[in-house]
Amino acid sequence: MRVLFIRPQPSPETIGLQHLMVVEPIELEIMATLIKEAHEVEIIDMILEKGTPERFIAAFDPDVICLTGYITHIPVIIDYCVSAKKINKNIITIVGGVHIEKFPEDIDHDSIDYRVVRNATRSFPLLMDYLARNQEFPAGVLRKGEILDESRLSDYDFYSIVPDRSLTDRYRSRYFYVFHNKVALMKASFGCPYHCNFCFCRKITGDQYYARPLDEVIDELAAIKEKEVYLVDDDFLVNAERVLEFIRLVKERRISKKYLVYGRADFIGKHPEIIRQFKAIGLRTVIVGLESFEDDELCGFHKQTDSNTNRKAMGVLNRYGVNCYAGVILSPSWTAADFKKAGDIMIDLGIMFVNLQPLTPLKGTGITIDEKDLVIKREDFAKWDLAHVAIRPDNMSVEEYYKNLLNLYYRIVFHPKNMMRLLKYSVRMQIRMAVGLRKVIRQYKEKIMEVAQP
Repeated sequence: MRVLFIRPQPSPETIGLQHLMVVEPIELEIMATLIKEAHEVEIIDMILEKGTPERFIAAFDPDVICLTGYITHIPVIIDYCVSAKKINKNIITIVGGVHIEKFPEDIDHDSIDYRVVRNATRSFPLLMDYLARNQEFPAGVLRKGEILDESRLSDYDFYSIVPDRSLTDRYRSRYFYVFHNKVALMKASFGCPYHCNFCFCRKITGDQYYARPLDEVIDELAAIKEKEVYLVDDDFLVNAERVLEFIRLVKERRISKKYLVYGRADFIGKHPEIIRQFKAIGLRTVIVGLESFEDDELCGFHKQTDSNTNRKAMGVLNRYGVNCYAGVILSPSWTAADFKKAGDIMIDLGIMFVNLQPLTPLKGTGITIDEKDLVIKREDFAKWDLAHVAIRPDNMSVEEYYKNLLNLYYRIVFHPKNMMRLLKYSVRMQIRMAVGLRKVIRQYKEKIMEVAQP
């Protein structure tokens, strides 16, 4: 069978981090790798393509199209499937992704034939066998109209596979993450052992955590052609002994890469020597969920850290010259003074890159809220991007909240010290970031106009 895998372009309604980062669709690469020996496969990345999805569907003439995405992609995925059915009503449409796995009812649509909701690395190849040879219908897949029943599904299976990255050769030179150019993605573990109540990641694996064997991880790492590698574990810095062994094996195999990883502030603060050693083998950046600089907010998030922990972590990263991409959650209770205080602290800590996330009660997280307090409707999927203001602010209008948010970005990004630090990057990278920032700023300004009081 001819199988076309499509990574959808975000909706215009989604405030776009894709303007600042476009990375490979590793989930599609894995799925395509699993079936490529039995089927003819192709991957299309609509974030980078200039044509319409209809053009590629018509040109490839697939028997099956497969799409994956996040909650924000639901309207776009449906549109693509509707288009495919108009081109050829016999095209089989299959969809998946982390939100669909937990809430498949949100994308139960006439244009979608199958939804993969559990253990995709096992159930998707079995679904293809079912379609090609009328084998037994697999568990972990729903047909149109079927309702998810967790009790009928197997436990989470952490079977891993090395993706065939050559399937995206045409795009690889254009993948980047902020100032990490031509970056490859790799996953060394699944899930997270912590229980922050705002986080959806832990729900994807049913609150389970599994780390791949390090010899397997190192073999895959050594085979990656790119020099920049983004380890997309929900938290790579979990176990000190494992990280030290990773460092030892990288040295032993003489692997020369630059790394971007997720890590918690408490690990960084407790293990400065590990950060020093990791820096020596190529650690460039850690994405750190600082979340807040107030102890009561951190406690409310079940973060199990405090504001002093954040300060220690930033001290370690600054000492060893490791970039921090800081995640900060903006509470709906914040006043203008709170925004100013947060900015003062971030400048004092030397934070250069920040992702400001209004507290967002995604379905499946531990954040409970009266639905009447939501600013955006649950069915407005494209707006659930962790960038829109989702909860009505307590102390100002939605318009004023957006203005404070945007001004906080201005304070950090355009602070003189941070502007000077940008000079170490190439002119090409600076231009790309400037263009991306301008697009994000424009989206926020449009949002401010949209919610402006009459």
